[in-house]
Amino acid sequence: MIIPRGRISHTIFQSLKYIFMALFQSLKEKNIISKFESEFAKYIGTKKCIAFPHARTALYFLLKELNLPEGSKILMPTLTIKFILDVVVSLGLKPCYVDYDLETYSFGIEDLKKLEDPEIKVMLLTPIFGIVPDMGEIKKYCDDRNIFLIEDFSQCLNGKYNKNKIGSFGNASIYSASSIKTLDTLGGGLLVTDNEDLYKNLKYKQEKLDS
Repeated sequence: MIIPRGRISHTIFQSLKYIFMALFQSLKEKNIISKFESEFAKYIGTKKCIAFPHARTALYFLLKELNLPEGSKILMPTLTIKFILDVVVSLGLKPCYVDYDLETYSFGIEDLKKLEDPEIKVMLLTPIFGIVPDMGEIKKYCDDRNIFLIEDFSQCLNGKYNKNKIGSFGNASIYSASSIKTLDTLGGGLLVTDNEDLYKNLKYKQEKLDS
């Protein structure tokens, strides 16, 4: 199959320029950060957004906020970067790997239905190559089993399912804005959600990172 790949127009000169600027400009301009968070949430189609130093930092605080029993299982794709796995293991959670469906390069619905395990509390869905999975079936699977759905849409920004953008289907979703992503801020991570209580608690965690 043909795998779509986004073209990232980011020259070395631009990278050096932005790094140089960052050395002399404050990265704690709360008004600018707040405006960016609001605009990103609106762009994705969610109510709230919180910026973190890394996507894995956002995932850490998100999973910790869920207060899951030790040993709880989290559904994860077989292709997962080490930093994300480190977060899961450090919190005493157990990764439960699900192989890719070759049509969507995401979880196969039939494979998921075989996993009737009450210890599965979270799904980390990671669409890759810009390919959009069947979000209707995946969300229904999670809703029916009370599984907390987290989308890592770092490789699927602007992907859509039934006119809704990827990142807007999860209970919460994360995006890595590292230097090889479509939206590139040379680092940093973003978390979006519609859950007001979750937002307030995670926003507090974000603000404490400065202290």
